[in-house]
Order: sequence, then structure tokens, then C-alpha cells
Amino acid sequence: MSHFDDSLDELDEVMSYVSTTFSEADAQSLSPRLCPGTPKLPVGETLLSWEANKEWRHPKFYWSDFVDIQVESMLYRVPRAIMQQSENFKTNLSTKNSPISLYVDEITTREMEAFLDVSDARLVTGDDCFTFEQWAGALATANRLGISRIRSYVTQRLQGALNRLDPFDCIDVATKYHVHEWLLQPFIRICERQDPLSPAEVSRLGSERTSAVCRIREKLSAHKFESAITWVDSQWPQEIYVDDEYYTPPPPQWVTMAGALEAARVGEAKRLTELEPVLSKPDFQSPDPQATDDKVPQGMPHPKYWQTDLRTIRVRNCLYQLPIHYFDQPSLLGEIQTHRDSSLGSGDLAMLPHDIVVSDWNIFLDIVTARPFDEPLLSLGFSSWMTGLRLATRFEHDSARRYIIQRIQTDFPTQDLIDLLEAVKIADAAHSDWLQSLYESLSKRNGSLSPEEIRRIGEKATAEVCKLRDQYMWNAGQCGSRNVF
Repeated sequence: MSHFDDSLDELDEVMSYVSTTFSEADAQSLSPRLCPGTPKLPVGETLLSWEANKEWRHPKFYWSDFVDIQVESMLYRVPRAIMQQSENFKTNLSTKNSPISLYVDEITTREMEAFLDVSDARLVTGDDCFTFEQWAGALATANRLGISRIRSYVTQRLQGALNRLDPFDCIDVATKYHVHEWLLQPFIRICERQDPLSPAEVSRLGSERTSAVCRIREKLSAHKFESAITWVDSQWPQEIYVDDEYYTPPPPQWVTMAGALEAARVGEAKRLTELEPVLSKPDFQSPDPQATDDKVPQGMPHPKYWQTDLRTIRVRNCLYQLPIHYFDQPSLLGEIQTHRDSSLGSGDLAMLPHDIVVSDWNIFLDIVTARPFDEPLLSLGFSSWMTGLRLATRFEHDSARRYIIQRIQTDFPTQDLIDLLEAVKIADAAHSDWLQSLYESLSKRNGSLSPEEIRRIGEKATAEVCKLRDQYMWNAGQCGSRNVF
């Protein structure tokens, strides 16, 4: 029996991956969902003393509820929280742990795999490694499942790539995946270009869209001519009478005028294209599903997407269950003390060192599990980022370490310099322009480094600051300034 509720509220919380930090006190105050086989409370023991020695399944980071989905002849195990967002299939999820897999047609295994990869993208690893074909496959699956959040995210990420495609290819892709947002720019490019439509291009567009494109091109041609005549007539130098003599003003700013004219032309092209519904808002017609007597093929578990890499982790008395690849190095948690626990049904149980508290581990998991499409976006205070950075460094999670330093740099530009250099020390960050600017700013402040500050920022930063401060003090002495001590 899974620990998750059927309520949509809790499932949305699971998918958000960003919540108020779950503290050690919270773990002790919640009513536990005990592991299978946990005995009843012994006579004579208080609830507090008994609960303190028992294991809790974390309500957010214990993933044990999945839905089996079959695409073609391949079986996939997908977190139920994702499928609860499916407008097309969530009504089929009335019972948990059903032995019958959910069959999804009209997509391919390649598209399903792309969707699972994209939906599993995390902020710490980035999502720039996917090809156009993978993004398109993820969009096809998001459309078929009816998951609007991931569909919107993929649509936004694909926009830049589509603008670099041939405009006719871009229109074909937008039409195939029913995305109105992708149609405007390629049609504008076609209407603005100098070359006329070829017979093959007319065939690709069809009669209605070709007619609309020709109307816009004609209006833009007239607009270019009229604008050029108006520009020459209004801006060409004219003799003017000043101080009893004729004076010829200097030539106009041709570059400025040309830029203004180009902006007006682009704006007019966009306006005209938006006025043509057949171009900007076509009525996408989905083909009626054809009845078929084909039997569903026998499914077999996918070797990668069957969620076989889950690892159970214990921090104090709180249990977590997450995919091992979330921790950057699959062998990392294997090096921590483990033991077999058949009662959990999850194989090895990793025991984290006792000095790691639940609240700190929750912050670390908030960071390494956050997705680019989560709402609200991951937002933490400086102390929380520092906590995550310490654990990322301790567990050699390089992706998290790089990401946290990047967020600290961008989110906290006015943070105390010693705090920022302490973060650099923890992460052992390499030289960068940002790091050099921290050194220079600290070298120019009033007052030397204190012993506590030296301890916090480390030897490398101290040596660099002292060197720069020597130079700064020499220059200040030459200028007669004494306001730096």
C-alpha cells in the first residue's frame, strides 16, 4: 500500500518539488505511516519514546507509487504524480498498483522515452542536452497524455530552435503538433522575403494559406514603397533661410532612419499576419480515431525506464526513496553503510551519517530534484543554498555544486562578501571574473581581515585579498588617503 493519498493536492505537492523545509521537529510531530511489519505500540511505552526509534516514510521524497504504461510492446513505470496531471488518462487511475498496464496508442516508444527524459530533467543538470527530435517526441507524448504543464514547457524550449529551421519545415512541425505559437514567425519570414513563392511551396501551403500569404506580401510591398517615398520627402536636406542667407542643413542620420523604417516594416508584417486567422490561428483538425481489431501486443519491461534504480535512504529516523541517478554518481550512496531490509521491499537501505539532519537533507533534495517546469520555481534563502552546497560538496555531487554556486552568484549580488567567499571555498570554485571581483571589492573595504574571516574564506582567498590589499594600500598612501584602515 503506497503512502501517497489519492488527493490531487498532495500529488501536485509531490510534482512541485519545492515546499517549506521539512524540519526534524516536523518529523517527530507527524503521525507516521509505518513500514510493513511494524509492531503495535508495546504496553508501558509512551508514544514519544516509541516514535523516536521508528522509521518514517517522508511524505514528499519517498517514491513508491507508480503507474505501468505500455507503448507499442514496451512497458514503462511512470510516477503516478505525473499521470494524475493527464487530462486524457487520469480517470483510468482509480485504483492503485493495478496489475494491468495502461496502454497508450498513437505515440511511439521513441516519443515516450523522450517524454520521460524531458520530464525527468532537473535544474542541476540542465536541459540543453536534448535534440530537436527528443523535444518533438516529448511534445507528441505530452499532447497524447494531455499534460499541459510539460506541453507548455516543451513548447517554450522549442521556440528558439524552430526559428532557426526552414520556415516551411517549421510550419509543418507546428501543424503536426497543433501549436499556434509556432506559426506566426515562419509566416512572417515567408511574407518578408524577397523571393516569391515557388510552385512546390504553394503546394506545401495549400490554397487558403497561399492566398493569405500573397495578400500580405502585396501589402508589404506597397508599404515599403510608400515608406521610402515618405522618408525621402521628409528627410532629404532642404535649403532654409537663416540670418539673411540660405543654409543647407547636414545630411540626416541615415542609419537611424533606416532602423526606424525597418522596425515599422517588421511591425506591419506582424500585424498583417495576425489578422489572417488561417495563418495565426488555424483550426487544427485531429483525424478521427480508426477502429481496429488489433490486439495489444505482449508487453516487456523497458531496460531503462522501468524504475529499477530506486534506492531507499535513511536519515536519522526518516526514510527516503529516490532514483539513484539523482545523486550524480550511482556508486556514491553505495559507499555509505548499507544493509538489506526486506520489509521495505526496496533492497539495500543506505544509512547516511548520523551528523546529517533531516532538515538539511530535505533542502539538498529540494535542489537536486527541482525541475525547470516546476511552479513555483525553486527559490531558497542564502542559508538554505549554503546548506545544500555543503552537502553537495560532501557527497561530491558536481552538478548540484556548480548549479548552487551559479544561483548564489545571480540571486545574491548584495550578500556580504565574506559569505560569498565562504561559499566559493566550500565549493572549491575555479577562478572566474565573479570571483576576482569579490577579491577586489574585499581588498578595498575599510579594515583588515579578521582571524574569523580568514578561517571562513580559506587560504587561497586570503592570499589573493592580501595581495590586492597591499597594492590598494600602496596606491592609497600615494594619494594621502587614510580612510582605509
